[in-house]
Amino acid sequence: MLARRSDATEGEGPSMDSSGDFASLPLAEPAPPSLVPDTVSHRPVFSVEVATAPRFRSLAAEWRRLVRRCAEPNVFMEPAVAGAMYTATETPLHVLLAWSRRGGEEAELIGVWLLVVGRPSSRLPIRTLEAPCNSLTFLGSPVLDRDHAIEALSAMLDAIAENPTLPKLICANQIAMDGAVYAALVGAAGRRGFHIVEIERRQRARLDAPVAGQAAPALPVSSKRRAELRRHRKRLAEQGELRQISSRKPEEVSAAFQEFLDLEAAGWKGRKSRRGRAIRNAPPLCAFAQTMIVGLARDGCAGIETLRLDGRAIAMNIWLRSGRTAFGWKMAYDEAYAKWGPGSLLMEATTETAFADGTIDTIDSCNRDTSAALAQIWPERREIADLLIDVSPGGSLRGRLTALSETLFRRGRGVARRTYKTHVKPVYLRALARLTAEPRSGSGKQGKTDG
Repeated sequence: MLARRSDATEGEGPSMDSSGDFASLPLAEPAPPSLVPDTVSHRPVFSVEVATAPRFRSLAAEWRRLVRRCAEPNVFMEPAVAGAMYTATETPLHVLLAWSRRGGEEAELIGVWLLVVGRPSSRLPIRTLEAPCNSLTFLGSPVLDRDHAIEALSAMLDAIAENPTLPKLICANQIAMDGAVYAALVGAAGRRGFHIVEIERRQRARLDAPVAGQAAPALPVSSKRRAELRRHRKRLAEQGELRQISSRKPEEVSAAFQEFLDLEAAGWKGRKSRRGRAIRNAPPLCAFAQTMIVGLARDGCAGIETLRLDGRAIAMNIWLRSGRTAFGWKMAYDEAYAKWGPGSLLMEATTETAFADGTIDTIDSCNRDTSAALAQIWPERREIADLLIDVSPGGSLRGRLTALSETLFRRGRGVARRTYKTHVKPVYLRALARLTAEPRSGSGKQGKTDG
């Protein structure tokens, strides 16, 4: 087993051109991994390369072949995401590339895992490797060849353990518990004696394709709700021309994304706090998102659906895809039209056509948990867990301390959220309603005097 870095150099950091386009960066010269094939038994030999984003980009053909035969697609491991991290952020990114070679055959890419160096969510002063890359990416599982998943992950974990410059703790967040990748991860860690600790488990909504011969799944809402949606669509159409527009070309997606940023920032996310949760309110994340979405669109992996009223965007959905899985990344709507539910109308229309061409098996909502509105209308669930992996054989004191800190932090945060939602927020809203209530009729007479 040999873990090595690619020949791509790491200088003071990348410089982004005027367009902010990762595709315009020079290609790194492909450097095949160092493998010593077993020419006697013809068994495959596995190796891992710790590469940079330009090196990963140079392997576009190998990557697409891997996606077609992977155990579990993940759009947040796409080269465009690595490129956005490289050009738009200063976060160190490590791309783990797992290779297999049998006899004298050409090496085959069997695994990719994007990892960044960071700290645990509890902010314990300990360096960790993290996946997914940041708060705008929502699945941390590596992309693995379905026939070599355990071998690829075993090689990756070994490479991290043997590399003196990499942290030995991996915060593998948002891993699908019901998927093949989780099973491979448990198997690979068990082979090497590495410890895995489950920090937090939750569910989020997903929508599966219909069984062959059946109609596309309709949103599971009541007949009353469907009638209400029809009325809302009719009322909106009475105000002007109501159209749904699909943006797929990179230049169309780029322009639509700017509209989306404005629409999101004008809503509650832009007003939630001093900085807000809107993407535009965080310039580094905004630059990353712009580069990522346009890059994914260039690779045929992103699109934007827009509901327009007389040309004005009143609801927008951004969809990503990799392989046969789609991901509902972000949505926003114009609050001036909130009473007609433009977001729900767009979601209904988009969902009914999502599986039309037969190339999508499932849609991941990308929600943190089932508290999101989408969970109320999508029936299927995807179980997600945040894991801590310690690649020190037998475990380490640092790993045990981090696991304890993370577990306590997550539990405390959960209690605080529930307390706020069930006790603090209702009291605040009632008090606010009393303070803003109009004076009762007749109360103005109290100031009158006789004569």
